[in-house]
Amino acid sequence: MSTIKYAPLPVFIMDEEMNILAQSDEAAALFGEVQHFLEIVDEDSQNKARKRLGQKKKIKTELVMHSRKAKMSLYTVNCKWEQDKAHVICVEEDSQIRILSEKIEQHTARLSETDLELLLQKERLEKAMNRVIELSGPFIHLSNNMVLIPLFVDLFEEVIMKNEHRLLRQIDEETVDRVIIDFNGIGQIDERGVAALEHLIWEFQLMGVQIYLTGVTPDHSQWLHQYHFQANVKSISNLGQVIHQFFTTA
Repeated sequence: MSTIKYAPLPVFIMDEEMNILAQSDEAAALFGEVQHFLEIVDEDSQNKARKRLGQKKKIKTELVMHSRKAKMSLYTVNCKWEQDKAHVICVEEDSQIRILSEKIEQHTARLSETDLELLLQKERLEKAMNRVIELSGPFIHLSNNMVLIPLFVDLFEEVIMKNEHRLLRQIDEETVDRVIIDFNGIGQIDERGVAALEHLIWEFQLMGVQIYLTGVTPDHSQWLHQYHFQANVKSISNLGQVIHQFFTTA
C-alpha cells in the first residue's frame, strides 16, 4: 500500500517521464485516477510543468490545472525529487479573484492622484503627462506566472517606449508565462503606437511569454486593422472572462 494514500492533501508520486506511480485519496477525489501528470495540467501550462518539475530539485511553482471541481483552476505545486521519483503536492489558490480585484483598485487609485485639470501651466502639465505615461502600463500580478498590463492613455509610440524597458526587465526577473494587455483605458491609437506595441509583444514572445489582449473595442479593432497589426496574440473579451477562464472554481 502506498505511504501517501492517506495524506491530507492531493499528493502524487511520479517518475522521470511524469507517469503517476501513486496518488493520495485526496488527489483521486479531486482529479480522478491519473495515469500521467500532464493529463490534469492545462495545455498552456504544460511546457512550464515539464521545465520546472523536471529540474530534479525542490521546486515551488504555479500551474493552471483541471480538476473535477473546475475546468481551470490555479494551483501552487510543490515538487521534491528523491532519486528517480518525485513527490508532488497540489494546493488550490482560493483567493486569486479577491487579490485580482484589490490590485486593480489599488492601481486605479494611484492614477486618480494625478489631476490634469488643475495643471494649467505648461511645465506642470508636461510633468503630469509624464506621470500618467509612467503609470499607464502597471505590472499587476494576477498570479506568480500571470500578469495584467492595463493601458490607460492613448496608444502612442511614446507610451510604449517609456514603459518598454521597465516591463521587459520585470518579465526577465520573474517567472511569467502569460501577459494580458488590457485596452479598456485606451482612447486613440496611431500607426507608430501600433508598431511600437507590436514590437513589444514580439520581445515578450521571444522570452517565452504568451500574450492575450482584452477590452478591445470595435474602434480599437478598426485602428489595429488599418495600421496592419499582425502580432500573434489571443483575444479575451473582458476581465470578467479572464477571471472565469483562469480563476473561477465551480
